[in-house]
Amino acid sequence: MKKNTRNALIGIACLILLIVVALVAWLLDGQSTPPVTGVTQSPTQAATADTTDPIVTDPTEATTETTESTEPMDTPVEPPEDLPSSVELPTEKDPETGEVGISFPCQVPGYGLEIQKLDPYTGAFVEDGSNAHTQEVAMLLVENKGSYPVEYTQIQVQYGSDSLYFDITALPVGERLVVQERSGKAIPEGQAESSKALVVQRADMQMSEEQVQVTDNGDNTLTIRNLTDRTIPTVRVFYKYYMEDEGIYVGGIAFTVRITRLAAGSAVTVQPSHYTSQTSRVVMVLTYDS
Repeated sequence: MKKNTRNALIGIACLILLIVVALVAWLLDGQSTPPVTGVTQSPTQAATADTTDPIVTDPTEATTETTESTEPMDTPVEPPEDLPSSVELPTEKDPETGEVGISFPCQVPGYGLEIQKLDPYTGAFVEDGSNAHTQEVAMLLVENKGSYPVEYTQIQVQYGSDSLYFDITALPVGERLVVQERSGKAIPEGQAESSKALVVQRADMQMSEEQVQVTDNGDNTLTIRNLTDRTIPTVRVFYKYYMEDEGIYVGGIAFTVRITRLAAGSAVTVQPSHYTSQTSRVVMVLTYDS
């Protein structure tokens, strides 16, 4: 392993440790924590294309290229036109003030998503992949209590004329996740007046086990093997930060590493720029015909 790569991975591991410390404090009491600093990473974004069967190509072809997406995830993903409209979250009347607004925890009707907490967080900003230090950013704790995985959701919380937006990619059933306001905004003063959510679900978080095998080698690398007798034009492996002891995903953002022209029966080992064996989890593997 090259020295620069090794040093970068050490930096990522240290950064994630600091994130874990800050998040544990946030989960316990909602208080902001001392600044978290660390290395700056290039942002990445998860793809949303549909899974397709691999096309038949020359089995002698052995060219395998690996690249990693570097598109920023700092803008909302535009949903397709045929998706359902956003759903309004239920409001409640405060018995003391008489104000009507959103209180947490609350449910996203029809989807089984529960927004458990909204509090300020001071630490690394993970939603654009930069891990830059931020102060008092709004952060949600969300749990998928529904029957289906969430491919994408955007949650909007309204404070008068000010809106907070939270984007989540790839949340499996039964899992919790913390997500920061996508542009790093703080929580405005006053009562959250309303909230709505756009939710895109999947039948499952497909791992494409019949086509490819993905192995964590324990050294911050992944080996992707083609189990078929055909060349697979493109494989995308999606992964997220994950706190094992706390059982919680960190960040709405998901990262992806792409392998192209993976020949029949061959394997390639990759070292994704944000992946560490101790603090990351593969959540989905998709294959494409182009």
